[in-house]
Amino acid sequence: MTHSIISPSTPPQKPTHFRWVIFTTMFFLLAVNLMDRITLSIGMPYIKEEFSLSPTMQGLILSSFFWTYALLQVPGGWMLDRFGPRKVITGALIGWGFFQAVIGLATGGISLIIARLGLGAMETPVSPSGAKLSSTWLTQSERGRGAVIMDAGSPLGVAVGGIVVAHLIVLFDSWRITFVIVGLFTMLLGAVAWRILRDRPSQHAKVDKEELAYITAGNIVAGDDPNDTTPTKGLGISWFTMIAIMVGRASWGMVYWGLLTWGPSYLAQAQGLNLASIGNSTFLIFILGH
Repeated sequence: MTHSIISPSTPPQKPTHFRWVIFTTMFFLLAVNLMDRITLSIGMPYIKEEFSLSPTMQGLILSSFFWTYALLQVPGGWMLDRFGPRKVITGALIGWGFFQAVIGLATGGISLIIARLGLGAMETPVSPSGAKLSSTWLTQSERGRGAVIMDAGSPLGVAVGGIVVAHLIVLFDSWRITFVIVGLFTMLLGAVAWRILRDRPSQHAKVDKEELAYITAGNIVAGDDPNDTTPTKGLGISWFTMIAIMVGRASWGMVYWGLLTWGPSYLAQAQGLNLASIGNSTFLIFILGH
């Protein structure tokens, strides 16, 4: 009597989920991005006294970040398409960390404006980089989740950044040392981004073939030819809808950036709070508000 030998079948390997490591990293980088934006607002009560800054000059310094940030959005998008998110994000982290540290060496209002202009320019491509990574790393059904993960980093960065920066200034009794420390920390994150991020899943050794196949399949619309490289036609959106989105976003931005930019100064001047209390209040405002 013969017995057939049945070898146990190898269970199918579960795909890796490294794409979520990418977006967890972006969540953290966007949190640091917003932390670096609020540092000057937190330190302004000290800085204005040292440099005898008028309210007008304070407004110019605080708003100068947005001049280059808004102006360079389109060139920032071009750089992403030309060089890829990995190189652009790494360069941006090193660049805005540098200008953040330079603020700690400022000698007056003009040098602060110059440093803030550089900070705005270097931070320009970070958020668009997240959208670019979403289009290559996530399936169509996952992109909403990826966008929420990244967007959640922004208010968290403001909330945590406010309290961290305020207490660092109190600890070192120096806004200058605090700005240098925060800037150097951001520059070091450039090495972290370079190590973890890749422009496409196929370029990362941590992504196995099952995850790669899953991402590829999730981006093929029913009826599409996977070998067809013709750009897909956009869904189409009316001008009315676009204008409504822009007005809504602008209205939100006025409140959000108004609180972020002038909130700490208001708490210091109108409410008489000390720096530690300003940091704690900023944390509560942005945690409860989001």
